[in-house]
Amino acid sequence: MNLSKARRLAALLAMVAMLILALTPASVAAIDRRSGERVVIDASETIPDDLLVTAATVIINGRVVGDVVAMAQTIEINGVIEGDLLAMGGGVVLNGTVADDVRVAAGIVRLDPQARIGDTLLGIGASIEMLPGSVMGGSLIFGGGQALLSGTVDGDVLFGGNSLLLRGVVGGDVEAAVDATTAPTWISQMRIEGVASPPSAPAGLTVDREARIGGNLAYTSSLPATIPAGVVAGQVRFTEAPRATPPQPTIADWLFDVARRFAGLFLLGLLLVWLTPRMLQRTVGELETRPVASLGWGIVSVLAVILAFVIVVLLTIVAAILLNVVKLSGLMGIIIAAGVILGLALAVLTILVVAYVVQIVVGFEAGRQILLRVRPSWVERPFAPLALGLLLLVVLTALPAIGWIISLVTVLLGLGALWMLGRDSLLRQPKLTPAPS
Repeated sequence: MNLSKARRLAALLAMVAMLILALTPASVAAIDRRSGERVVIDASETIPDDLLVTAATVIINGRVVGDVVAMAQTIEINGVIEGDLLAMGGGVVLNGTVADDVRVAAGIVRLDPQARIGDTLLGIGASIEMLPGSVMGGSLIFGGGQALLSGTVDGDVLFGGNSLLLRGVVGGDVEAAVDATTAPTWISQMRIEGVASPPSAPAGLTVDREARIGGNLAYTSSLPATIPAGVVAGQVRFTEAPRATPPQPTIADWLFDVARRFAGLFLLGLLLVWLTPRMLQRTVGELETRPVASLGWGIVSVLAVILAFVIVVLLTIVAAILLNVVKLSGLMGIIIAAGVILGLALAVLTILVVAYVVQIVVGFEAGRQILLRVRPSWVERPFAPLALGLLLLVVLTALPAIGWIISLVTVLLGLGALWMLGRDSLLRQPKLTPAPS
């Protein structure tokens, strides 16, 4: 791993650590907690403690003596924060002073002319823009879509993304990994209430004649950039990024992929036949007797899975907000962790069912129908229809033109059959044995 990747990884890990710490209740320092639709700290107000605020819009015009943790759609800092700032939201606008570090995760980050940051800014997002007059006393570490730097950074600049535009002053070194082939024009179309959309930076690295770099410039890109003379006080080092050219698959590669996929599905299919023969037979029976209904219920099951993900996310957010309202924010971290674990479990279960179970069910039924017409005596041997159907299914889904259509139909048929089996199992009433007369 090179130095640039290692630093970016360290930056992301530091961001995760800060988020965890932000959700952990403080046991020593006092915390001023505020929430609502719109939270405004007036210019005449001074908060002597740390501030934890969650709202749709957060505006700080006054002074906060401690640290600030803000989570909102729009965050605007016009006053003074004497500690650190941890901001998470759609748009973050800084036109005041943060005496220490800034940690930010947002779609749009903008530093207006009056912005002053005493130390380092560490962030991720779609865009960061430093307007002329803004000053950063430490270093800038940012990963995302683009960075437009027209202000002053006393330390180093470490950037990874599509575009980096340098027009201001950097006192230290600049290290960047950019993509000279793709310009993030979509960023200028982002709409966040209360935050102006930033302009789009050119693809790759752009160094203006007015820029000044006090140290070295090292950048990785697929194309070299034009560096005006006298801009970089140190050395310029260009590393050409390898262009991703996917290799053309050969027939041998195609056959190997088909054989590998068939072997994996066949072994899992034998395991299902051995462990859950009744469930496999009942699912295949649903698919055989009601194929059209299976296709329709497959579409319903896909929508149900999407709805389940949405419900998990919404319940996690609502529970976290309610805990904060009732002054039990110490449980917010547990609730969020539980929501993440539940979402991951649902995702893993969905992947296993779609990638393996439905393929085995549909393949088994396809092989069974073929053997009923060709060799009926082999139908009673479970491995025979399983092997024949899976081989046919794997070959057809690997075809370049129609493979995705067959894969889609297979998924919908298998999910629909499983859905109907589960529904019938839940709705089936136990049979009552009549009492002897």
